[in-house]
Amino acid sequence: MGMNDPKESAADRAIREALESVERIERESRGDAAPAAAPAATDGEQVEILDDSTPTPAEAPKKKSASDLMLESVLKAKGELQEVLSQTQKEAKDMFDRLARVSADFDNFKKRQTKEKAEAIKFANEGVIKEILPVLDNLLRALGAAGSDGGSLLEGVKIVAKQMEDVLGKFGVVGFDALGQPFDPARHEAVGSRPDAEVPAQHVCEEYQRGYLLHERLLRPALVVVSLGPPAEN
Repeated sequence: MGMNDPKESAADRAIREALESVERIERESRGDAAPAAAPAATDGEQVEILDDSTPTPAEAPKKKSASDLMLESVLKAKGELQEVLSQTQKEAKDMFDRLARVSADFDNFKKRQTKEKAEAIKFANEGVIKEILPVLDNLLRALGAAGSDGGSLLEGVKIVAKQMEDVLGKFGVVGFDALGQPFDPARHEAVGSRPDAEVPAQHVCEEYQRGYLLHERLLRPALVVVSLGPPAEN
């Protein structure tokens, strides 16, 4: 047989070597001759009797039979095939694990995309709502300045302000009260501070502009004045 093909797989090589061994065994079996019998002693010939104590030459190694050689070749081929099978199983497992990881990553990607899309839809009106809030602020300021002497005009402004709040509420916009609450930098934006005998220190003593949430996320912080506590006595 020729030289090994570098592209030949381990399984093909094992099978080829097994076939070569079988062919070699068959050739050797056909060429072997029966060993010649030792000549018998004839009358008159002196037969040399060896002393038992005389060392005998070491026996020649016994030649392996064709069946033994074939068995060795088959066992060798079996071992190589088992190695190929183990390697193939390992590669298949690695490929399955990689496929499982890719599938899990893709599922996470789809979930993340779905969540981001829902968030984008949920807060799509944020910019428009921020533009509307100053209008509501002006209505509420007008109500605060009018007191109770506005008559029917005051009632009309109250109705409009209430309608605007209801419409904004349908889009997830909710106002929150800051007056008297502990100052929270996550919701409040301080525009000043002053002593206040009635409001504890680090609490909101005045609210300039109401804060709002959009789907429980801060849409606009409340503009507040923070109390420094009771004024110092002279």
